[in-house]
Amino acid sequence: MTNSVTFAGERPSATIADWLRRGKLIRIAPGVYTSASEDPAAVVSREWPSIVGHLMPGAVITDRSAPTAGPVDGVLYLARPVKALTLQLPGLRVIARKGAGPQEGDIALPGGMFQASRGRSLAENTLPSRAVLNRPSRTFNDDELADWIDRLLRIDGVERLRYYRHQAEALAVSLAVPQAGIDRLGQLIGAAIGTRTVFTGSKALDARQKGFPYDADRIARLDLLVQALRNSAPQNQPADPSDPRWSHIPFFEAYFSNYIEGTEFELDEAVKVVYMDQVPNGRTQDGHDLAGTYQIVNDLKEMSSVPTSGGQFIELLRYRHSVILAGRPEKNPGALKTIANRAGDFVFVRPDLVEGTLRAGFDRLAELDTAWERSVYTMFLVSEVHPFDDGNGRIARIMMNAELVAARQARILIPIVYRDDYLGGLRQLTRYDDPSILIKALRYAHDYTAGIDFSELAIATRELAATNAFKTPDSAQRLLLLGKNARISSVSQWERPVIKSADIPQLHVR
Repeated sequence: MTNSVTFAGERPSATIADWLRRGKLIRIAPGVYTSASEDPAAVVSREWPSIVGHLMPGAVITDRSAPTAGPVDGVLYLARPVKALTLQLPGLRVIARKGAGPQEGDIALPGGMFQASRGRSLAENTLPSRAVLNRPSRTFNDDELADWIDRLLRIDGVERLRYYRHQAEALAVSLAVPQAGIDRLGQLIGAAIGTRTVFTGSKALDARQKGFPYDADRIARLDLLVQALRNSAPQNQPADPSDPRWSHIPFFEAYFSNYIEGTEFELDEAVKVVYMDQVPNGRTQDGHDLAGTYQIVNDLKEMSSVPTSGGQFIELLRYRHSVILAGRPEKNPGALKTIANRAGDFVFVRPDLVEGTLRAGFDRLAELDTAWERSVYTMFLVSEVHPFDDGNGRIARIMMNAELVAARQARILIPIVYRDDYLGGLRQLTRYDDPSILIKALRYAHDYTAGIDFSELAIATRELAATNAFKTPDSAQRLLLLGKNARISSVSQWERPVIKSADIPQLHVR
């Protein structure tokens, strides 16, 4: 018995027959049984290495299954030295072609199978094959192979990729791989490491040859977001940025955006920093962060500027970042990062892939039709790449709101109370490829922001306070933002002072 799987021979045949007759077991493959109380597909999904290893001992995971060392879209591709065999298990199709058995460098796996070495996997993925019905070809096409080589270079580096090429060449004869396939593999690897130039339909490898390599895994995630945004409901909150109703939204945008990143001021302190150039003792750099953010978001000309090319996108990012972090020279304001950054165990895009990933990501922007879609996408692009040493969250939200301002749409504020919802949406997409939470969170924040009157600081403060915007998130007792139709009646629960418009100079919006 292997977990929830029973193999013939592990129990007397009479016992297995009795359990089958009494409904305690069900058969999921020849000589393979599981408890009748379990979902057979779930059992196969969990136990496929031992099941397939029992049925096909010595089989080698290779071809299209090589990169993931497992099933691809419900199909497991194998090679084995005996006759070809196709096996249908609950939820899994196993396709084993006749091919070489385990070779030097292949890895023995628990259960009886082997994982093909990288060199073998690359060599065998040059073998020709055809797509069948709705199933892709057994091996990669030329563009897919080039994409994989680019990924291997990103993950394993130049020297390992060279080793894989030599390994493939050494195994070619025993694997019955034609010389033409090995030659093409050498050409693609040479293009990846920069020793030659080849024509390829792989966007990733082509970008690398042009000097702008990118993180293809991040681009795939961005493509998921593009598709989700295109399939989502329309979102429209028109706003004339020169309307007096929006006069003080830049202040709150700068205030909340910095608060999310840990630059926390009491509201009256923030007013003095922004409008009176009075910074609390010992907080000069924090004051520069807040004032620099406000300088950008209060400039309507700047906030109405949206890029038309990947290069211009990067230049806008760098300029705006240089203003925001002008007070922190040690953070290299305006300079793309040279050292990898991370959040916990999550590593953002590598420094050598930042510019290429931003350019490739920007190219996807053309697939989105509305300012709302572009704003969400742009914010996530910057957040996912994390192109700077610091200030990435602030610059991501500035780029988001610039798309909205340029299209005469209401901006999006992330109030303090909504911080965890917003960051949770980012994490859900970044870690689990689920864009739905982020889209819902930003749609809600957009509607909420559009319902606040920012014509005077006192009015905006009162409405924001009455809708709990200044509260810290409380996971035990979720404070709900009331939104556009909030009943503004009392601020008694808010501990911060209400700012009167008479306390500050008249604001002049450019």
